[in-house]
Parts: sequence; structure tokens; C-alpha cells
Amino acid sequence: MLPRLLPLLSLQIGSVVCSIPLRASRTYAAAAASMSLVKDLREKSGAPISDVKSALVEANWDLDSAYQNLRKKGLAAASKKASRLAAEGLVGIATAQHKAAMVEVNTETDFVAKNERFRALVKSIAHTALDADVPIASGTNEININDLASQCTPSGLSASDAVAEVAGSVRENIKLRRGFRVESEAGLIASYVHTSSAPSLGRMAALVALETSSSSLTAEQQSEAKEIGQKVAMHAVAMKPRYLSPETVPAEALEAEKQVLRAQAKSEGNKGKPKPANIIEKIISGRINKFYEDSCLVKQRFVMADDQSVQDYVKTAGLQMGIDLQVGSFARMQVGEGLEKAEKDFAAEVAETIRSVA
Repeated sequence: MLPRLLPLLSLQIGSVVCSIPLRASRTYAAAAASMSLVKDLREKSGAPISDVKSALVEANWDLDSAYQNLRKKGLAAASKKASRLAAEGLVGIATAQHKAAMVEVNTETDFVAKNERFRALVKSIAHTALDADVPIASGTNEININDLASQCTPSGLSASDAVAEVAGSVRENIKLRRGFRVESEAGLIASYVHTSSAPSLGRMAALVALETSSSSLTAEQQSEAKEIGQKVAMHAVAMKPRYLSPETVPAEALEAEKQVLRAQAKSEGNKGKPKPANIIEKIISGRINKFYEDSCLVKQRFVMADDQSVQDYVKTAGLQMGIDLQVGSFARMQVGEGLEKAEKDFAAEVAETIRSVA
């Protein structure tokens, strides 16, 4: 009896032994496939790995469905954070032969401003602002922010959706705050980025467009003119002009300044007697010129040669090159400019965190 059972037993044992490595190999293959999906979705979305795994499980390990779910969650999370102050971030610029664009994208912390996904976002929106067929405001060169937000970025998303997607992945409020574009028929575009953290990215920047009536410039003249423009851009970053020239100062801004000067003139000593109206107007006329010299780029004392104005510097430099040269337009940005940063109380912040956890 036993000799007849031995072949049958050996066959069953062999079957069990063979099935163990087969099941194990299948398990290993499934695990490897899962890890590959986690890796792909992590790289594609930039989301935390715990969120990536959860999204894949919810989507039954379908990569496209999981990615869309992550995007939806990111957009929802971004909308919840939209009320939080974002005063850090980066300025990004993009240039072409006859035009240049500059954008400011804000974050809550400087830490996120150093994130590679955020930097790529700023560059992407800067190029979108450069190429988008949207108008710019006369005198300020500012792009309507809603028009810019609706434009398609190189990723295929609108600028606003691209911002929301990155906001969801870094878990901070991110805001596309403003954009500018300058143009030059002569192709004389110059830029300068201060405290640059990467090419074309920084915390302060300026664009300058120069113009000339010369129909054609040599390569050497083009190069020299752009160098002049870059110096003017550096000046703009340092000296913070608000307007290009007296002619571009808005009427309401000029009138507001005159009201301040008029009040100052009336309050200044005249042995208790009111100043005659014609004297007050003469005082205002003289002081408004000082306002122009402080606020208008072409009227400012050139920071690299303060014995002449920016306008005179550009004109003289052009004549030395054998061409007429003038500043056609400019734009300047500084991260967080005009935004009031909240002062943080570290002890109160820790206490709030403890209460939220408890």
C-alpha cells in the first residue's frame, strides 16, 4: 500500500512547493507595480506621499483617476487657504526680442518660495504673461490680473488653476498678485533682477524698454544700448520710481500731491498772517518739480552719476553711440510691496497649535 502512495504524495508536495514561489513572485510584482504608481503620481502631482497612497487606493490604483482626485482636493484646500496673508514669494521675468514680462507670485512663507515646484510655477506664469494676447494699461504697462489668470500656461492649465494646484501640494496660500509687460519697437529690452535666487527669479526686479528713431542698429549698438538699459533697470530697482515721466503721472495722483503741498504751504510761518493765494501757488509750483524728481524715473538723479538725470544719462550715452536714445517704458516690482505683514507671536502660535491638537 505504501509504495503505491509514495508517488502520489511526492506529486502533491511538489505542487505545494512550486506554488509558494509562484504566489510570492506575484506578490512581489504587485508590490513593485504599486510602488511604481506611487512614485509616478508623487512626481506628477508633488503631493505628500501619504496623500498619494490614499488617492491611489480610492481610485483602485488607476493613475489618471488618482491624479484628478488629488487635483480636486488641492483646489479645495487652496480655496480654504485663500484668506491667509501671502506676502513672501518671488518675482519672475521673461524676455523676448521686442518685449519683456514680469510677474509677482506670493506665498505665505519664504520656505515655500524656495520650493522647486513654486519656482517652476513663477517662471511658467512669467512666460505666459510674455506670450499672452492681453492688453496692458497705458502709462503703467500693467496686465489685468484676471485676464492673466485665465490664460493657458505651458502645462495646459490656466494660470489660476496652476497656482491652485501648487498651493494644494505645498499646503500654503499662493496668490498671483500682478503682472507687467513692456515693449520696444527697436528691440531694446533690458532687465535686472536683484537678490536673484535662480535665473530670472528674485525678490526685486525691473524692466526697461529703450526707443530710438534710428531705423537699424548694428549689433554693437544693440549690445551697448541694452547695457545702458540694464543700468537704468538697476537704478529703478534701487530708487523706486513710481512713474516714467511727469506726463505719465495720473491727474488724481498729481492733485492729491498738490493738496498736501498746499496744506503745508498754508501752515508754514508767515507771522500768523495767511499767505496770499498767488504765493501759495508759486510754492506749490516749485515743490511739484521736486515731486517729479523723486517720483519720475527720467527726472531722478541717476544713481551711477548723480550729476545728471536718468533722462540726460540715456540721451548722452546714445549720442556717444551715434544714435538718439530715450526711455520708452519701464516696470518695477518688489515682493510683498504694499502688503502689511502680520507680526507673529511665537508663544501664542504654539499655544494655538496645542489647542488645535487637543
